[in-house]
Amino acid sequence: MNAFKVLSTMFILATTSVIALCQNVSFKAEANRKTLSVGETLQVGFFIEADAMDYSIDKPMRFPDHPGFRLVGENKTQNIQYVNGKGVIQDGIILIFNPEKEGKLKIGSAKIEINGKLYTTKPIEIEVTKSNTTSVQNKSVQNQPVFLQTNVSKTDPYVNEQVSLIVKYYSRDLGLLNRKRNFRQGKLEGLSPKMVTSRPETIKQEMVSGKPYFSEEVAKYNLFPQKAGRIEIDPFSMDILVSGIYGTEAYEIKSNPIIINAKALPEEGKPANFSGAVGDFKLVSAVDKKELNTNESSNLKIKISGKGNFNTVIIPEIKKPKNLEIYPPNKTNNFKNYEDGMQGSVSADIVMVPEYGGNYTIAPVEFSYFDPEKEKYITLKSDEVNISVDGTTSDTVNGASNSLAYQGHDEAVNKESLSDSVAQITNEVTHGNSKWILTAGGLLVMSMVGLFLLRRKKEDENVEILSSNEVKNSEDNYVTKPYTNQKMSSYSEKINVSTESKKDLNNKLSDLQKNINNADPKVFYKFQEDLLCQLGMKYSGTDLANFSDYSVGEKLIQNGWDNSLVNEWKTLLNKARQAKYSAIGSYNDDLTEVYLQTEKVVNQFIK
Repeated sequence: MNAFKVLSTMFILATTSVIALCQNVSFKAEANRKTLSVGETLQVGFFIEADAMDYSIDKPMRFPDHPGFRLVGENKTQNIQYVNGKGVIQDGIILIFNPEKEGKLKIGSAKIEINGKLYTTKPIEIEVTKSNTTSVQNKSVQNQPVFLQTNVSKTDPYVNEQVSLIVKYYSRDLGLLNRKRNFRQGKLEGLSPKMVTSRPETIKQEMVSGKPYFSEEVAKYNLFPQKAGRIEIDPFSMDILVSGIYGTEAYEIKSNPIIINAKALPEEGKPANFSGAVGDFKLVSAVDKKELNTNESSNLKIKISGKGNFNTVIIPEIKKPKNLEIYPPNKTNNFKNYEDGMQGSVSADIVMVPEYGGNYTIAPVEFSYFDPEKEKYITLKSDEVNISVDGTTSDTVNGASNSLAYQGHDEAVNKESLSDSVAQITNEVTHGNSKWILTAGGLLVMSMVGLFLLRRKKEDENVEILSSNEVKNSEDNYVTKPYTNQKMSSYSEKINVSTESKKDLNNKLSDLQKNINNADPKVFYKFQEDLLCQLGMKYSGTDLANFSDYSVGEKLIQNGWDNSLVNEWKTLLNKARQAKYSAIGSYNDDLTEVYLQTEKVVNQFIK
């Protein structure tokens, strides 16, 4: 449709207008309809008609207010006619609106200054009725010159199952693709979003409702539902800069809202060691040396790889064989958000040092996850690991100990024989003074034997006490050892965080406050994310390798912290990440208010 036809159509459909005349200049507003339904389109044109030789715009047109309507696009028209050799300019702009609610609405007045005089149109009243079908709005939006579309890979995922969300910008005008500003992310509460940053910025041509469009991905996320039930994704929005003879203004466009109905993971068949991992994984374990000498080390590597929510993957612990020293594992995270989802691996390197020679067996470890495609739990089991150590075995050492014990028994027997001999000598001496020297010697020997036995008894008592203390310490260490793969429902005592750790958290809080007025808000959110992560790890007893919002939140609640406080911690952490990884970088939050909310949560933990 050329400009003249568009202008003619607008005049035919016009229902209301106002004309201001001055020196052959007029300015009028026209709407193509007065009644429409939610989801349909309203077009309102603003037209200037003036002599070609007597036409000068002093100030660009001020667009009208349009409460209850969303501006989705604009078209420009221009026509010059010559009547009796005199040129007449017909200049106009057509604004395209979508109603956002029902009722009697109004398009406000537009203003423009021409030849030093201000011209104003009258408001236009529009009646909006309820939409007849739920699909009208999407069809209407897709018929517009520009629109924003949100799509998800799945609307009924399981809790912690990976869902891809793509926000795409469509435009019939290729030039408008480069005029987007201020991308605003919709609320993603309850979804643990991970932004995909390595997206190729490609522009494609697509057919939408039979019409050609240029399209571009604005943002992409991998989402992981954190709770079962209905989760609503609010519309995403951004501004489009539209310029014309009346100046440049920003127009907001919004995407469609999306509803996700997350399914709870089944309780039937859930393994005891299940930590919340959902996806498709593999488990392997291996040692770098299977043959070594006493006091040499061997490195055991346990690796879980695949695709899914790695934030809930916890490396299983190995069972410590007797006489094998096991050092704390060195954990490595090597997973990223890719176009087709989060994938990679987590691994643990464990140093083992045998105390004696012999053969050692490392029992297989198990890791359980939920496969959403097969809709069942799967338990992976590693191979058994055998190590051969050259050197003195523990049996030899124990045999030597037993031999010493037997020698002690012989000594005791000899002492008894010696005592009998001394008694016999003493008896004989009583019959004659001639043997008094032997009697004195016998008494001396008996005294020495008594002192020896008393000393041995004391040593045995000390060994008993030491052994008892070692057992007690061992039991205490076992009780206080943090759980990793076991449920902690019965554990309700809060972790005692050191004064030094609390001081560190207060220092991080101070750093956060210093960055409230930072020119780059991302720096503030980076400090906030670090502070909240450290807070969660310290008060849940979780290390960085096993950190996830879900597992830390569960441990905090199990450790006796209030549900509302834990949820507030989660919300602040999610918002910090959303702002930190925002696609275009629009920050509408009051950072002072965000700081005060964070300070409140931190103080409730460390008080």
